[in-house]
Amino acid sequence: MPEARAAHLWPSPEQHLLLIAALCDGDPSFRAFHSWRARVDLTHEFHSEVVRLLPMVYANMQRQGLQDPIMARLKGAYRRAWYDTNRLFHTVQPAIAALTAEGIEVLLLKGAPLALDYYDQLAMRPMGDVDVMVAPADLDRALKTLRVVGWSVDDPDIDYSRFRHAIQCDGPGGAQIDLHWHVLYEAASDEADEALRVTAEPVDFLGSRVKQLDPTGLLFLVIVHGVRSDPETPIRWIPDALMILRRRGADVDWQRLFDFAVDRRLSHRLALGLSYLVDNFSAPIPKDMVARLRATRVSTVERLERTVFLTDKRRVAGSAWWM
Repeated sequence: MPEARAAHLWPSPEQHLLLIAALCDGDPSFRAFHSWRARVDLTHEFHSEVVRLLPMVYANMQRQGLQDPIMARLKGAYRRAWYDTNRLFHTVQPAIAALTAEGIEVLLLKGAPLALDYYDQLAMRPMGDVDVMVAPADLDRALKTLRVVGWSVDDPDIDYSRFRHAIQCDGPGGAQIDLHWHVLYEAASDEADEALRVTAEPVDFLGSRVKQLDPTGLLFLVIVHGVRSDPETPIRWIPDALMILRRRGADVDWQRLFDFAVDRRLSHRLALGLSYLVDNFSAPIPKDMVARLRATRVSTVERLERTVFLTDKRRVAGSAWWM
């Protein structure tokens, strides 16, 4: 992919160093940490994607006994992330409990199940909201239930399910729930949702028994949601994917992952993400998986979607990308 197109798709050199410091051991992690520290201006604000990595960097460096004055600042970032995530979860918990009390099946997506089941501490997986999915048939009842317990939606008279896959709900203290009726925008169909839900696993959310995607579905969601161009390059998907592979890699059904990506016309995006993980972090991914995905014939629709999601949107804004 040309550099101009990839500029807001992959981590910058500084972000790459921070990822190594957060995810690797021994000399490579120490060298990356010191190189990152020498490159950045610590008096300036960090981008949010970088801030969200700092607790993980602190935990990895602290575990390996790094002695550096900046560790005190990173410890502060770690403690703040621990507080913010716990506060978010405890604010959201009554809403989750209300949904389950109404007999609505709740599926947690993205950050919450990762923090609960894949990371060692909640501080290591900061997030701005909790992603919750309900079946489309339960959407109206779910919205009504959330309003009863103090959550609001932008415009209650709009039939959101006709043209979106999720909606933001605002709660006490600025907490947010991203309420889904489809798992992913790029695979917004009942058939795709059912293929992911049928293998969902139980997870405890502060006393409420809900569900989460199994490792295969969660890995797919993390990569496809993360590999997209954005003015502030998404990088959180990289440690998320590696945590899934390190903790539950043996449980990933690679054939099912391949088939689902091909069926949903997302084989190219998945191949890009898996290639990055193998090339940069020697991720435990079957050797033929990426080759098979790359050899898959890409449909016209997927080529158009590639243009939309994988290019610098500042360059395509206003252009007739569909022609």
